[in-house]
Amino acid sequence: MEQFSVSLSNGRALLGVAYKAEGSKRNLLIMTGMNEHATRYEDLAKFLNTKGFDVYVLDAVGQGLNAPKVEDQEKWWVGAFDDNVIAANIKIEELKKKTKLPTSIMGHSMGSFMVLRYLELFPNTVASVIECGSNGPAHGKMKMAYNLSKILVNKKNWDKPCKTLTNAGLGAYAKAVKPRKTDLDWLSYNEDNVNKYIADPYCGHEDTGGFWHEFLKGMSNMYSKKELAKVSGKERILVISGRDDPVGEMGKGPVKLADMYKKKGCEVELHVYEGMRHEVHNEKKHQIVYDDIAKFLLAK
Repeated sequence: MEQFSVSLSNGRALLGVAYKAEGSKRNLLIMTGMNEHATRYEDLAKFLNTKGFDVYVLDAVGQGLNAPKVEDQEKWWVGAFDDNVIAANIKIEELKKKTKLPTSIMGHSMGSFMVLRYLELFPNTVASVIECGSNGPAHGKMKMAYNLSKILVNKKNWDKPCKTLTNAGLGAYAKAVKPRKTDLDWLSYNEDNVNKYIADPYCGHEDTGGFWHEFLKGMSNMYSKKELAKVSGKERILVISGRDDPVGEMGKGPVKLADMYKKKGCEVELHVYEGMRHEVHNEKKHQIVYDDIAKFLLAK
């Protein structure tokens, strides 16, 4: 494992970790989910290394390597949503130029929404796309949530935890699992994975008002007809989700997402895994998911 840095035009930089293969044949850049960090993808990355992939995992703004101190987590600046996406493109273009190898992008949860934004801002720049733990379009809902954030968040509380928006954004996921041992059981059936997440100081941190303001602004904007029209019909996309993932409306959301891409003319493959929740790549039977990811990426 080695670190990499991506410099943005605004003078800021985002960090990530790279897992290199011997005799690499392809590249994959992964965008992580909310309240987690890049090294949680080490097992998947090392598996893909055996298939000839160099894997680059970009930590989001205020997460992992981009939060020098635990208390710095989830602190976002204005425009941070798109800056995450722009950083991914900068790294991808760098890899394509340097390695001359096919380069793909994958996003999990929050990262999957950023991947959609990536396809709007930078169409036809990757060999293939993976959307993991995602949901279908929700323009109206995101617009309402963003309007609420504009009322609740200001300069004084920008970097402070916002429980109202956190409960509104994530609270329903915990309640969707009954019975449950913890409020994070919705992440996966794999109790070891849930317990590791809970014990990790760089996972599950309280989200700030500024984070919610910028995240919801990005989400409300990208579902507009104008922005979705920018998605090319030439993209090749894999959508993967757990049947029991509340983020994906218990299997309904990924179907809506796949249909949205199909209507654009994209080549879409969909897998909704039975007996799995949000983090399909961290369930006990994750090898099924790993194999599907590798098969898809290597198909063309």
